[in-house]
Amino acid sequence: MGDFDVRRILVDPGSSTDLLQASVISHRGCDLSGLENPGRILSGFNGAATTSLGDIVLPIQAGSVTFNVQFFVVQDLSPFNVILGCTWLHYMKAIPFTYHQMVSFLTEDGQIDLYDSQLAARQCY
Repeated sequence: MGDFDVRRILVDPGSSTDLLQASVISHRGCDLSGLENPGRILSGFNGAATTSLGDIVLPIQAGSVTFNVQFFVVQDLSPFNVILGCTWLHYMKAIPFTYHQMVSFLTEDGQIDLYDSQLAARQCY
């Protein structure tokens, strides 16, 4: 994300939003007071609600492809730092394969496969 390597990323095709844990912004040395649109209510699959601290747009690089992604910043996503949902999958034109625990997308250089492993998680930053 920008110039910061983020680990513990979940690609969730069931999530309608892209979420970012507030501690990631703090570790980048940024202030949370500059976030836009604070106070949005987000609802989880179990009906539990949480309040967004605001929105932030950050560049996300996966393989050789980089897109600016708008994230809802939340206090706690434990155990993940980032959840990339349908929005990111759509922009990447990616295909999630749940059985194989991987995400594939095409680039000018060919097909990129990101597997569910530490190596793949480190390739998305």
